[in-house]
Amino acid sequence: MSRVLILTGTTGSGKTEVSIPLAQQLNGEIINADSRQVYRELNIGTAKPDPEQLAAVPHHLVGHVSIHDRWTAGDFSRVARRLIDEILARNKLPIVVGGSMLYVRALLHGFFDEPDLEPASYEALREEMQDRGIEALYHELETADPELAARTDPHDHHRILRGISIWRMTGRPLSELQKQTETPLPYGYKLYFLYGNREETYARVNYRARQMIEEGLIDEVRKLLDAGLIESNCNALRTHGYQEVIPFLRGEISREEMLENIQKAVRHYVKRQLTWYRAVPETIWIERSFNEPPDFIAKRITENFENEKAR
Repeated sequence: MSRVLILTGTTGSGKTEVSIPLAQQLNGEIINADSRQVYRELNIGTAKPDPEQLAAVPHHLVGHVSIHDRWTAGDFSRVARRLIDEILARNKLPIVVGGSMLYVRALLHGFFDEPDLEPASYEALREEMQDRGIEALYHELETADPELAARTDPHDHHRILRGISIWRMTGRPLSELQKQTETPLPYGYKLYFLYGNREETYARVNYRARQMIEEGLIDEVRKLLDAGLIESNCNALRTHGYQEVIPFLRGEISREEMLENIQKAVRHYVKRQLTWYRAVPETIWIERSFNEPPDFIAKRITENFENEKAR
């Protein structure tokens, strides 16, 4: 029998709004699996659950750490597995909610927690990227670790630099090290992927970007920039919705260009999410209409979860 429910899906699919009635219907507690909502200082650009949603059902790992702290997919896997044990001990259902692909993979299969790079080492790699270009470094990754390169976006600077750094430090591919340390989740689970019509999803993504700017995203990023956090080795800030604001604050692009860049980056991420989960055979696809109320979508998932055996 399934003992863990995982609700993932594309950005803009309504995971948060569906997760609340879902947890209420199944007597569950929510474990956040969004790699940016875990940070206390990141609010507007991460679309965190609002106070009313947080109060409706128990939530875990929302605003859990500071952007000053080290927090990795491996950390998430360890803490989330402990929380699952605790929630099950309370005779409640652990419901893992979030669109971060690496977090879900780490939870289900375990994760090699690669060593931290010294700030100077990371800066050296970034300088090399400026000199050689990201394409040259991506080609190096393809040679050193073709498996990792195949599942890495050619424009994902952070993952490319991490893969190259592990190769140079250890002489072994990161993908190989990850496999050696995999430990499957010791419970039955069901993995649901929520998505909607592409045009409607993109329209929601575009609207959300405009809304975040109206709610004060620019000021939020400005405060982080003034605190010197953007320029530091801070993985938390290497994410769409934050990086695109920085050129605007520096006067390099217009407000409209900034908005278009955010929207484009999120749409690209939606495509990556769809591609990633198409390769995960246990994924249960939940297509939704955005005219359907969240509790109706939750009911569909509840019925499937209760009536079908875990894979």
